[in-house]
Amino acid sequence: MDRFMYKKLQNNFYILSIILLSVTLVNSQSYAQSITLEDMITYNLQSNFIKEFQIPMKELGLKGIVVDSQGNAWFYHSTNKTSTIIKLESESGKFTSYDIQGDTIVDTPIINLAGGQLVFDNTRNVIWFTDARTNSIGKLDTQNGKIELIKIPTPKAGPVGITLSPDGKNIWFTEIIANKIAKLDLDSKNITEYFTGEETGPTLLTFDKEGILWVTQSYSNNVLRVQTGLLGTIIASGMSTFTLPKPDIFSPFGIAVVDDNGTQKIFVSDHSSSRVISSDVNSNLQSYVSYWTSPSKIYPTTLPSQIVSDKSGNIYFPQHGGNRISKISIESGIMTEYDIPTGPLSTAVFIAASDDGKKIWFTEWASNKVAYLDTTIPVPLTLQTKNNQVTLDKNGPKILEITLEADSDSPVLSLNQVGVAVIGMTDSGLEGVTYTAQPQWFDMKQNPTIESQISLNVEDKAKPGKYTVMLRASTSEKDQLLISRLYPVSIILDVPEPLPIKNSNIVQNTSSTENISLNEMTKFLAILVAIALIGFLIYSRIKRSKKINQ
Repeated sequence: MDRFMYKKLQNNFYILSIILLSVTLVNSQSYAQSITLEDMITYNLQSNFIKEFQIPMKELGLKGIVVDSQGNAWFYHSTNKTSTIIKLESESGKFTSYDIQGDTIVDTPIINLAGGQLVFDNTRNVIWFTDARTNSIGKLDTQNGKIELIKIPTPKAGPVGITLSPDGKNIWFTEIIANKIAKLDLDSKNITEYFTGEETGPTLLTFDKEGILWVTQSYSNNVLRVQTGLLGTIIASGMSTFTLPKPDIFSPFGIAVVDDNGTQKIFVSDHSSSRVISSDVNSNLQSYVSYWTSPSKIYPTTLPSQIVSDKSGNIYFPQHGGNRISKISIESGIMTEYDIPTGPLSTAVFIAASDDGKKIWFTEWASNKVAYLDTTIPVPLTLQTKNNQVTLDKNGPKILEITLEADSDSPVLSLNQVGVAVIGMTDSGLEGVTYTAQPQWFDMKQNPTIESQISLNVEDKAKPGKYTVMLRASTSEKDQLLISRLYPVSIILDVPEPLPIKNSNIVQNTSSTENISLNEMTKFLAILVAIALIGFLIYSRIKRSKKINQ
């Protein structure tokens, strides 16, 4: 595998999804039994919160999605031969397709990796989109259906993310293959490109309220801050990069900036783990909170993907590997997780919010569906704790007190088996701390208010530092789909550094740079192994199911 492909596979799980399908097919052939792409989807359940629509196309290729001012969903579909914009009318459920003309001028891996993001231009009543297949920026007039393509100057640029400037005069987009960001002047139709550095991989982007452009750079593990007015000037380049303090690393993918009581907060998804990073924009990512998601049922990490916000500042994102849609309330800080009804890997990567925030739309690549989360349906389960921050040492356990309240007459949740847990103690999160909960499981149909105590204990391998864990309460709705409420708690470990393991056969390496590289390599290899295992597990489940049916 050459260096280019290594970087792409390491930091973009969209490609890994395709590999997963290939592995599944290879496994099926090895056992002389046919497994189709549809075998990835082993169940189609019903949800109170999420409604799904099967698209009128057989081939897989769903990517980005956007919502117009009328509440209609527009989404992008592409193969190695075609690309299409499809409109779904929210009221009637009617689909209308708009084919994107033009020859395919790039390789299939570029099509799979890039393209397919959309932004709605309310002033002009058009949709702007990236089309990697034709190496273009597209414009779709929503009134007459006409599509115009504007060629990108750099060949095989791999356009991905796209956004409208605050003044509405320019479209900004990323070129993940060319390692550039670019500006399309909407009056002149001229494109100006800006190089971000070798193997940076600019992916998705957004503007904050001050007019600063923020770009995730998946391959270089950092976020790019762009003062667009300074680009191309003699005084300064206008670009600066920020990453997490070592030894923590991440693979940024989705990004959003919201206002929280006058403070701008940046939310970035770590597309190589199970968390979303939250930080004040002025902290340069040196001080942050990790919103850990619940462990995936079949995948080692949940892979949070694109991030959007509604007008109230609430954050939404799909869990690519966790098969869920998540909401972070900017007011309470509580995260809510909703199981996607189709799974176990519907492959939801891209997401969009309606103007009123009542519907959060997303695409499911593997199941060929579009769906929305109905945010008007309340989740009748609340979680509170008196302890937002806990200091742990070797002197004994510390107690977290949790209060749960529920509407026992709720028609959307069962509530007869609610469980509490602490998560965020795996991957690059907290290690060396265990917990016990009393009680851990309870029936809130009988008792709508529950007090639970969680005891945190420190082990010898714990390392000093500041961490985030998530207190979680979960229960089920229809068809055993889970709904979870999670609340972040800061954990300070006031313990000495653990003693190194003595082994004469092991040479200790004290280079932090080499250790970080080793960690990256280990994580990547673990993902590849997990992909193969998932393929085998899917095969095994299908084989077992067929035997039962026979």
